[in-house]
Amino acid sequence: MSKEIVQQSGGLDNVEGFFTRGVHCGIKKSNNDLAIIFSEVPSAAAAVFTTNQVCAAPVELTRKYLEKNHHFQLVVVNSGVANACTGSRGMDDAKMMSQMAAREFNVVDPSLVAVASTGVIGDFLPLNKIEIGIKKAREFYPHSPSGKDTARAIMTTDTFMKEKAVSFSLNGQEVHLAGIAKGSGMIRPNLATMLGFLLTDAAIDPMSLQRALKSAVDISFNRVTVDGDTSTNDMVLLLANGQRGKRLIDEKHPDFIIFQQALNQVCQNLAQDIARDGEGATKFINLIVQGANKESDARKVAFTVAESPLVKTAFFGEDPNWGRIMAAVGRSGVSIQPERIKVSINGVPFVEGGMGNQKMTRNELRSVVQNKELEIIIDLGLGNAQFNVWTCDFSFDYVKINSHYS
Repeated sequence: MSKEIVQQSGGLDNVEGFFTRGVHCGIKKSNNDLAIIFSEVPSAAAAVFTTNQVCAAPVELTRKYLEKNHHFQLVVVNSGVANACTGSRGMDDAKMMSQMAAREFNVVDPSLVAVASTGVIGDFLPLNKIEIGIKKAREFYPHSPSGKDTARAIMTTDTFMKEKAVSFSLNGQEVHLAGIAKGSGMIRPNLATMLGFLLTDAAIDPMSLQRALKSAVDISFNRVTVDGDTSTNDMVLLLANGQRGKRLIDEKHPDFIIFQQALNQVCQNLAQDIARDGEGATKFINLIVQGANKESDARKVAFTVAESPLVKTAFFGEDPNWGRIMAAVGRSGVSIQPERIKVSINGVPFVEGGMGNQKMTRNELRSVVQNKELEIIIDLGLGNAQFNVWTCDFSFDYVKINSHYS
């Protein structure tokens, strides 16, 4: 059987043994606002959570349950209310949310239920509405799953659903892996307000699953920045129910690298969609810093440039102001030699030897930055290390969205 990773249309519905559904329960005025992900059997679980010390109750609770069981059977997610900065009541509400979902879907232990929330910080969960939503989702089980409705239910300021799916051969059998994500603003990983849920019907050892997810997140969601803010609620959760696994495999298995590659691909595609859908964004930017002495230097330069309001607003205005890029590189805290720096955008040299391109007019350079997708390469000319970040521009709409969010 081929080792090729095949892109599939659709999303979570491709994965065997899972039921997913999104519904509207009234937390938001319109659109779906509650999602259910249910596995026929307890699934091996892995997760990565926000590093923000002000973290939401659902993050704390799900982390605690994961450490206890290393398995989940059910995930319940609400959008519209973050349940962050809500004290002991917030933790009690998160527990009640897991208990209500466990009861409705006949999960014997509420600690096998992961909970996640996204939305406005400081508000308490409307548990009566959440209970209505859980019951409503249960009415669709098992005959009317909808990955698209699930992807729509976790959105807040997102403008489009983010879902990806692949199939591949693992240990001689075709398996599937799919994911959904939400994220548009308050995006700066250590993890990115983002949520991500990944499902596979492969049979993977929980510890290997955790290491695979951490590795995938490091080269995907942890390379996205919209505005430099890390949310209180960030979570990426991966479930493997083993419904198409002949036997449990771990990272020592020769086919495990295929699983890792598939997971990397899905996570990177979702991460790029988050950058494309940055709040008010009009440009998608792939920023590559190369020629650094070490990767940590390249990373520092990349995020400094990608998060510079002056750089981001220049790209929104389609102003070829390369001086802002150079200034950001210079204040990154990395030791540089300005006369060695080269900057190109979509293959066109903007800076060579630390100086602007003297062979092109400003209008000619402006035509380059008018493209909706930009690849910026900053070559420091010092070494062989590199790092890339996905980001977007800052528009008037970013200010409008975030000045009226609550």
